Amino acid sequence: MKNKLIKNKKADIPVTILAIMVVAICILAILSFISSGQTNKPDYLGVGLIEEINANVEKFYFYLNVGFSEDEAAEKIGADIMGNRLIINRAKIVDEKKIISIEYNMSVVR
Repeated sequence: MKNKLIKNKKADIPVTILAIMVVAICILAILSFISSGQTNKPDYLGVGLIEEINANVEKFYFYLNVGFSEDEAAEKIGADIMGNRLIINRAKIVDEKKIISIEYNMSVVR
C-alpha cells in the first residue's frame, strides 16, 4: 500500500498548487478586510448636526418657558429671530472646508 501512494506523483503537483492558491486567496481576503476596516470609518455628519439643532430648539423653548423673550432665547442658543420665525444655522467644518450645512427654519409657537 505504501508503494502505491509514493508512486502516484502525477497528482502531487496540481494538488500542491491548488492548496497554495487556496491559502493565498484566504490570506488576501483577510488582509483586504483588515485594511478596509482601518481606512473606512463612517462619520454621520448630518445626524450630529440635526441632534445639535434639536437640542437647541429644546433649549429655546425652555428659555421661553422660564421667562426670557424670544430675542434673548434665540441669542442664548446662537440663532436668529425674523418675525415669528426661528432660524438656526449649523455647519460641520473640517480642515477649513465646510462639509455640510443645515439651516433650520421654524415658526415660534408659544
